[in-house]
Amino acid sequence: MAAIIDNPETVYRRGLLFYALTTIPATMLGVFFTNFYFIYATDVLLVAPAVVGTLLAIARIYDGVSDVAIATWSDRSESKAGRRRPFILAGGLMACFAGALWLVPEGLGEIGTIVWIFFALIWVQTTFTLRSIPIRAIGIEAGKTPRRRTLYAILVPFLVIPGVIAMNFVGQNVLQAEDPRAAMMPWAIGLGALVTVLTLALYPLLKELPARHTKVERNVFGMLKEVLGVGYHRQLIGVQFAESFAFTSLAFSVPYMLRYVIDRPDMIAVIFAAYLVIQRVTGFAWYAMIPRWGMRAIWTKGLQLWLLVFALIPFVLWGGFPLYLTLAILAGIAGGAASVNFAMLGDIADYDARLSGRQRQGIYMTIYRLVGNIGGAATGFALGWLLQLSGFVANAEQSEATLGAIIASSSILPIVGVVIGLALLSRYRLYEREGMSDGKRQAEETIGGKLAAA
Repeated sequence: MAAIIDNPETVYRRGLLFYALTTIPATMLGVFFTNFYFIYATDVLLVAPAVVGTLLAIARIYDGVSDVAIATWSDRSESKAGRRRPFILAGGLMACFAGALWLVPEGLGEIGTIVWIFFALIWVQTTFTLRSIPIRAIGIEAGKTPRRRTLYAILVPFLVIPGVIAMNFVGQNVLQAEDPRAAMMPWAIGLGALVTVLTLALYPLLKELPARHTKVERNVFGMLKEVLGVGYHRQLIGVQFAESFAFTSLAFSVPYMLRYVIDRPDMIAVIFAAYLVIQRVTGFAWYAMIPRWGMRAIWTKGLQLWLLVFALIPFVLWGGFPLYLTLAILAGIAGGAASVNFAMLGDIADYDARLSGRQRQGIYMTIYRLVGNIGGAATGFALGWLLQLSGFVANAEQSEATLGAIIASSSILPIVGVVIGLALLSRYRLYEREGMSDGKRQAEETIGGKLAAA
């Protein structure tokens, strides 16, 4: 059966099915990486926090650069298997060895452990880039409306909620186990293998649309210059950087806040689960509000709520766990609003295609991720060095300076990023200037009337 078909509805439905089923185990691995790897590396692998922060920063920057290379290759490739599908298959096969990031052999020594972690990070980042960029590009190509694109972005995270909750408790138990490495082993090996098995089983179902370039694509550097030359794109990736910086600050600092500031390490999984469930459930509520408010207004409201969360975090010193749990719930509501950014990015790709005659959804997705990775890299680097310079000692009572560094990394630093993001989003005018709809019903009716009159 042909891999390339000219049926957007079939491509969209099958892409969403493949994305959902293969992403469940991949997301479970990703949850442990995002939420627990920093503290796992400092408290279990006994790597200095500044080194961990630096390694994670380098890995995220590499991930962003490799995203650009893979997405460009995908956008420009031509084969009977499709532009996207071979990359997705390669990533699925590589996932089988993703567990090496957690299963660092004992006895390597300090330098050997650092080298192992470095190469394992590169492997894992490459694995998930090969999977995620092409499958999300298929979603942009086949789903042409704001609501269909937003659904593609929110449905899969919603479906993986049970796995996410389970993995947060697994991560908490791993940190508290007598032998954390042994406790992590079956999950690291099993989940990676499951991604590979599901990819191989479902790959024949995955289809994609034919490339519809009306002009010959430029060379890589010319392509990047054109894509980054779109002013609307530069504005949107600035907002993405701000939110990524904010979200990663929260994610990295949660285990440290609960273990060393609030002294409730038994509640780490509860905080992460509360955030993730609320974020993914309220994503549908924000989705339902697109016809009333439009996508830009929804994202703005989410950033404003993020600002409130970060401003209140220092008060956890007095409010304790109940206040921190409340802030996690508010953060989940704020995070759900960002689900519209996938559709907004698709609109910019459509605008570029109208001007350039080239279909470049992959490169748009990858630059967006690159900026998000840079934001996350900045957060990890800052947290690592703040802890190091403040005198952090693993598995011990921390000084007031260290406690202050933990709080600052989850409050003061992200506030700056969110303020910048709000300023950029307030000046975003793609929809008004280019006659496009951001999903708001009144705007769609006005634009439809203008097109009919023309």
